This record gives sequence, structure tokens and C-alpha cells, in this order.
Amino acid sequence: MSNPNPNSPRISKSTQATRKPLDNAIGKPSSNRIVTAIFRASLLIALIGCLSVCAPCQSRATRALPSPTGSFSIGTRTFDWLDRSRHEKASNNPNEFRQVIVQAWYPARPSGGPTASYVPRLDAYRRFWEKAAFIAAAHAQTHSHLNAPALPGHRDPIVLLSHGWEETRTSYTSIAEDLASRGYAVFGVDHPYMGRIALPNGEVTTARENQFQSPAEIMNYYGRDLQFVIDQIALLDSQDPVLAHSLDISRIATIGHSSGFSAVSNACRRDLRIKACVNIDAPGFTSTLLEGLNHPLLWIRLERAGPLPAEFLAARTAAVYDLQINGAAHDSVEDWNYLEASSSRERDRSAKLLAVLRNYIAAFLDKSLRDQDSDLLLRTAYTTTATLTCYPAR
Repeated sequence: MSNPNPNSPRISKSTQATRKPLDNAIGKPSSNRIVTAIFRASLLIALIGCLSVCAPCQSRATRALPSPTGSFSIGTRTFDWLDRSRHEKASNNPNEFRQVIVQAWYPARPSGGPTASYVPRLDAYRRFWEKAAFIAAAHAQTHSHLNAPALPGHRDPIVLLSHGWEETRTSYTSIAEDLASRGYAVFGVDHPYMGRIALPNGEVTTARENQFQSPAEIMNYYGRDLQFVIDQIALLDSQDPVLAHSLDISRIATIGHSSGFSAVSNACRRDLRIKACVNIDAPGFTSTLLEGLNHPLLWIRLERAGPLPAEFLAARTAAVYDLQINGAAHDSVEDWNYLEASSSRERDRSAKLLAVLRNYIAAFLDKSLRDQDSDLLLRTAYTTTATLTCYPAR
């Protein structure tokens, strides 16, 4: 970045150049001429300083996330919740309880105010994220309004969203905002130590699993995060000044990306309040790990997830949709490829993949939580973008 400090060599040189006519003036200059010259010199210094500051900003212009496709305005709120019934497994302090950070996106009254920041505790990540990612996040523009009043007379179905390994909830803001604009209340859950999570005290957790003894313990621990969050959402619906009487606890779905599906699959098996589940590219799930998952399921394969195990399909009773997105990467569901795209072509490609994902996820949730059919899910289909295999309920 160019230095706007007027004491820098570049500014000093410019200042001397603007004063040269005064030094060479014939005769004694009048006080008005001196004042005018000084004013002009100061103006030029200010202009140079302004250009020095603004020049790098031009290459870091604000980039809006893909526009939501629904008809509702969007509000957002963030909560820091402490589960005093559980010790933090990653801590040696017996008095440290499990905490989760949760961001809600929900249908709201229209607001003309500024939009919410993309990463509320962005400064905490300065030492952890690459410079390009930090800059991209700082200049990302959301479509949500902080603490906007919830839409009155509207009971929203609830969607819980669990992030992948080393990620955070905000990486999926485009998915969350789109669902909120379609009438869903989305709660993005940060799982400390599964992701790099900025805690209220400014600490950022590192992702690790050596505090656990088995995969089953991991799934159970993070699944309980989601069950705890549902308990807190029920309290919000009765007590929160913004969200009270706007949340439909009888209609809940969960979405997990990669490692996040470990939490989702466990919670879906254990909590009867959850009605539907979405897996986004979580690999390694055998029929044993999926045993007891009898909810409608959208199984999205991007790059790493394999097809559903035959044993699971033979035993299931609920509807299952196996969706293969062609040409996608494991992180295509996140915002980063769009925000950090180095060309309009890359950005358009990322936006198209996000649009496909948003449409299929919304169609599945509409079917599972609202009993609304969609042409996208009516039959097995093969397109240049996606391949869908439908397994009807039985």
C-alpha cells in the first residue's frame, strides 16, 4: 500500500514541486498569493494522499455474495451459548464447559440499513487465515441485516447447518441466506475444535480429534452440539425479543458438510425433533454408520462422497435422493471459490455450482418440511449439471 503520510519521501518531493513557483516569484508576493499557493499545495498533498489510500482499495472492491432467490428480506443474529451439562473435551480445565457459536439467518421485515458483516469476529482470524482469504472476507457483502425484526405472523421451518473440517458457519452464508429468503430459519452452528472457531474471548480453536477415543465418540459429541442448539432454539421461540413466536420447532432439518455430517447423522438418529437430513460430500459413511437413519435424506456427492451403501438402501423406509453434481469440488458448497475468484469466468462457474446446490437443497427441504413437490425431485434425472437417483419412501 502506498504511504499516505505527508512526511514520506514521495509526498515531500511533491510538496516541494508545488512550492517552487513561490520560491521563484518576481517581487514580493502578496499575502493573498501566499495563502492561495499554500491552499493549492495543501490540496495537492491531500489529493496525493487520497490517491495513495484509494489505489489499493480499487483492487479490493466489495464483492456481494450471490443474490438470494426467495422473496423475503433477511435478518441475522449471532449467539454464544454455553452447555453447562458438558465438559469441553479439548480442554484440561475441568471447569471449562462446552460452548457453541450459532448464527441465525431468518425471514425479516424489510430494512434499509447496512448489511451485516460477513465474518462478525473477523479480526480474530488475522493471524490464522491467508492474507487473500482475510481480504476477501473483509470485502464480502452479505444480504442480511443485523438484528432485523422477524417477519410477523410467520412460523419458519428450522434448518441447522454444520460446517466441515477447519471451517466455520460463515463459509456457507450464500446457502443460508438463500434458504432464509425462501422462508426458512437457518442456524449455522460453529463446532469448536472441529473448525477454526473464534470464541467470545478472542481465542481461535484449532481443529483436532486427539481428545476422542473413537469415531463413535466424535459423532456423539458433535451430535449433542446440535441437540443442545435445538433446545436453545426452543427457548428463543418463547423468549427472544427478535425471534419469539417465529420458529416452528415441529419442522426441523439438518445439513452437514463433510465432517459436519458426523454431527448431523448422529443427531438425526437420536433426536425425534429432526425430520430430514442432508449430507454434503461426507466420505466414508458405511451402512453401519448410517444404521438407524430413517429420515428423508438428500445425499449430495461433489468430489469425495461415494454412492450410498447398498445395505442402507435395502433397509431404509424413508425417501432418499442421491445427487451427483458434475464438475464440482469438495468446497463448491462454500463461498470461498466465489469470493476469491481471480476472473469473472471463475466467479460465474462458482456461482452456477452454488445455484445448483441451493435449488436442490431448497427443493428437498420444501418436500420434507412443507410437503411441497418440486420437479427437481419427481424422478431420476440426468443432466449436464447433475445426476439424481430417487429412492421413494416405502
